[in-house]
Amino acid sequence: MRECENCHVAVKGNREKCPLCQTPLDTTKPPVASSYPDVPLRFNKQRITKWLALLSLIIIFTTLGLGFIWRGNIQWIQAALFGIMSMWLVVLTIVRKRRNLAKSLLYLLIILSLLCVYLDYLIGWTGWSTTFAVPIFCSSAVIGMFVSSRLMRMKLADYILYLAAAAMLGLIPILFLIFGWVSTTIPSWISIGFSSLLLLLILFFNGSEIVRELQKRIFI
Repeated sequence: MRECENCHVAVKGNREKCPLCQTPLDTTKPPVASSYPDVPLRFNKQRITKWLALLSLIIIFTTLGLGFIWRGNIQWIQAALFGIMSMWLVVLTIVRKRRNLAKSLLYLLIILSLLCVYLDYLIGWTGWSTTFAVPIFCSSAVIGMFVSSRLMRMKLADYILYLAAAAMLGLIPILFLIFGWVSTTIPSWISIGFSSLLLLLILFFNGSEIVRELQKRIFI
């Protein structure tokens, strides 16, 4: 590991520049030994990929069989492909972002919301995604992220930006109400209420922390 003279952090690997501030690292000095043990993964990524591929093939062949039984109904195939795509995205997101729970929840919120909107469009638009799915996902993600960060005693810097981003995404149902994309307004108002309250609390109590985290990430 090499040490950045500007950020005073140890940079893992053989990077030539600091990933935070892009300051060139001194490659002539001996690497700084890590203070933490190298903890191996408890799972095998290749094994996960193989199981996902096998499960995908089983779903595809089962769906093709059901499609032929029901006179070649193509909606079965579309639903199966959508399910497979969702499964891959969710599992790979969790595996890749496993070390940051808040980031994983934010990514899953975005992925599942977009997938539901696409499925609603695919099977013939009825608006169930904008009426129920997206607002419920937003409300659940905001509450779940807040509760999990407290229960797991996460550091404020590790989740505050993602919590604020999730709260901002929870305001998206405002557009659904404006454009009339909902059949009932209750889920949207619940999402807007939770997100607005949490966003105000975050900005009031942790506004300075958000500014510091943004400065780190955009190299100000």
